[in-house]
Amino acid sequence: MLPQVVRRSLLLALPFQVGALVVALVLYAAGLPAQVLLTVLLVVSMWAPAAAELVFRTTLPRALQLHYLIFITLGPYAGSALNVYVAIADWDTLIHFDSGVMLAWLGMLWVRRMEERVNAEFPTWFGLAVIQLTAMAFAAAWEICEFASDNLIGTVAQGGLDDTMSDIMAGTMGGLFAIALLLILGRPRSLAPASLLRPEYRTAAAEGQRPTDG
Repeated sequence: MLPQVVRRSLLLALPFQVGALVVALVLYAAGLPAQVLLTVLLVVSMWAPAAAELVFRTTLPRALQLHYLIFITLGPYAGSALNVYVAIADWDTLIHFDSGVMLAWLGMLWVRRMEERVNAEFPTWFGLAVIQLTAMAFAAAWEICEFASDNLIGTVAQGGLDDTMSDIMAGTMGGLFAIALLLILGRPRSLAPASLLRPEYRTAAAEGQRPTDG
């Protein structure tokens, strides 16, 4: 039997999966642009958080899982499977900016878990570098995936070199934005490494409450 934490993650993804399939099938039946095969692949990819928890025997914070599901829904699904990238010129840039935020969160979680494992805080520069480089590395990797998708499946995710570089820059800026939120507001606390939280936010994170002003 699957662990309870994995079952919760599967249930969290279920509404997104059902909604994506229903919308794609309805649009396809109505003769409107919708790529059903790509939708099926993306629906399967929504199990990625649950698979990660099962394989690595860990728990992914709900904030990161929801962000991932929303990103898949609004990005590859709406953008490529439903052709929103074609209909709205700036949609792709906005999605890549958000991907930078989400991937910076993943970098935060990695630093946090490593600090918990060694029971020590890393230098500030190290944590910031890991978070930002995570966003930048995945931004580049995503462009490779988009190129492969366009050529193998027939999607329209890329629009040339300028588009590719703009997307990588958007992901980089998203990572910087996530770092700014962390340093200024201490958010998201379920992902934040202790070494990068201001003292008042460390106390609030430990107590599970928001610090008072003043």
